[in-house]
Amino acid sequence: MKKLILKLFVAFVVLPAVIAGSMYWLNENGFFNINQVEIVLVDSPESQANFYSPMADKLEKQMLSFKGQSLWSVKLSQVVGILNSQNWIEHHSISRSWPSVLTVKIKPHDIKLVYLGKNGKYMPIISDGSFLDTVDSRQAPDVMLVEGENFLQQKQLRQKAVKVLKEIPTEGSFSKKTISEMRYDTKDGFSMTLMKTGIKVKMGEEQVGIKSARVSQVVDYLQTRQFDARVIDANLSKKVLVRLRNDP
Repeated sequence: MKKLILKLFVAFVVLPAVIAGSMYWLNENGFFNINQVEIVLVDSPESQANFYSPMADKLEKQMLSFKGQSLWSVKLSQVVGILNSQNWIEHHSISRSWPSVLTVKIKPHDIKLVYLGKNGKYMPIISDGSFLDTVDSRQAPDVMLVEGENFLQQKQLRQKAVKVLKEIPTEGSFSKKTISEMRYDTKDGFSMTLMKTGIKVKMGEEQVGIKSARVSQVVDYLQTRQFDARVIDANLSKKVLVRLRNDP
């Protein structure tokens, strides 16, 4: 019975005390001091790498102040404060990678559109229609442009544009890959410009997915027949109207 009590005492009192003492000694002697703050981007589109990489590098420099602090006692609230101040971050998580690495996982906002300002600056637009910080052409995400003062002034219009974008297919003759820019006016609604041909496509505001399929068929037909179109008007009930460049 005494041996059992002794074993229990060693297991539940002595060993934990030894471990705690060892950890304390190691911590006091800098064994758990942070020597790296690892920034990991998750679910980040490759097409937007040129936009997010400089921001991740800047964030990594901001995190240098935590190097040398104990991984045990570092105030994660301060790390969270820095992360929450970054408007390009949608979600983040922080974890300790023992013995000396602080890991920050970041899911950046997916850039849906980019507004082209008069000063030649590019303003990324996220899913809720908000703007992120202005960047130059070298850092601008490779997504569709929106042009027109109305997009700058009206967040609701930017939200509509994001919804329209969702209905446009990713692949095909009329798709996110083949459209260079989007505009809006109260008469015709949304219109897009095709990247290679410069054809203006009037889409309106409703049934964009159905209209996109029709426009793809028309574009394929025009390419096959080698017709030089100027405008494709899909903002009609059941048909698509094409105006050629030599039309009046």
